Amino acid sequence: MNTIYSQVLLVLLCSLGLTASVSAQRAIFVEEDYADEAFDLSNSEFPTWELIPGGPGKDGIPALKDPAFVQAKQDNWLTDEDRVVGVSYRGITKAYPIRILNYHEVINDDFDGRSVAITYSPLCGSVVVYVTETGDEEWELGVSGLLYNNNALYFDRQTESLWSQVLGRAIAGKAAGAELQMLPATYTSWADWKARHPETLLLSQDTGHDRNYDLDAYAYYGETDRLMFPVNHTDERLDLKARVLGLKVGGVYKAYPYAVLATVKDGVTEDYVNGQRIRISFDAEAQAAYVTDQMGEPLPTASMYWFSWSAFHPDTQLHGTPIQDFPTTLSMSLGML
Repeated sequence: MNTIYSQVLLVLLCSLGLTASVSAQRAIFVEEDYADEAFDLSNSEFPTWELIPGGPGKDGIPALKDPAFVQAKQDNWLTDEDRVVGVSYRGITKAYPIRILNYHEVINDDFDGRSVAITYSPLCGSVVVYVTETGDEEWELGVSGLLYNNNALYFDRQTESLWSQVLGRAIAGKAAGAELQMLPATYTSWADWKARHPETLLLSQDTGHDRNYDLDAYAYYGETDRLMFPVNHTDERLDLKARVLGLKVGGVYKAYPYAVLATVKDGVTEDYVNGQRIRISFDAEAQAAYVTDQMGEPLPTASMYWFSWSAFHPDTQLHGTPIQDFPTTLSMSLGML
């Protein structure tokens, strides 16, 4: 079945309220397009008809493994304004340009013997970094081509189980329920990161793939509220693509809008989440948030568009608003047409 035609048909059926037809159509869609891909959909946390093909099939977006790096002083292609994902872990500091992540989405890397995945889902603007080890298992992640809530689903090459990028856990397959440890990471400008970490390594353009990393296919995507694929519901407290910093403490989720953090005079926001004191230092020029606990230790956080954070965490608290009932719309977010 033609992929574009199928997606348009799904949206039209949703708009007409034909839920049963949509469910059946999606089930056929996944089966027809991905039967030969051997994903393990057993033990699925979500209805399999909600797992939507996004276009490229399995490994159509090639994840990177064992990437090459250069010293920051060797860089001659990034501008100071270029966005990077910065990670400092186990005494090693690295920067991963969004220009490259746009084309690969997952980078399977190593930090002093620990397996780490740097992940970026352009459709959600979501930056999350994980240790890809659970117990005795070590996972190498690839891009499945499937989406849930407009967000990338990955697969592991060990069991073909599916993993949610935002949730950081396996949502289907033999590994279902396994959760990855999130690491502190910063979504910032190249100028900011290299100024703070002049010793940083920088992901090389020599990825082994023929890609034009100077071309940003998502350059204007963040400037509209249109989504490419459905989400289960939207939260009207912020614009869909307002960028937020997401934090989890215990079982409590809280989001901090960049626009609100930028209004604080000295750039420092102090707060309590589930009884834990946190401190956010926000650089308005770099549009970067650095988060620590009361001991000054970096805390794991994620950066993404509001629609994505609230779709996966519908009970999230939102900094700058009182804790109360809030408008939530059960929706297929049909703004993509």
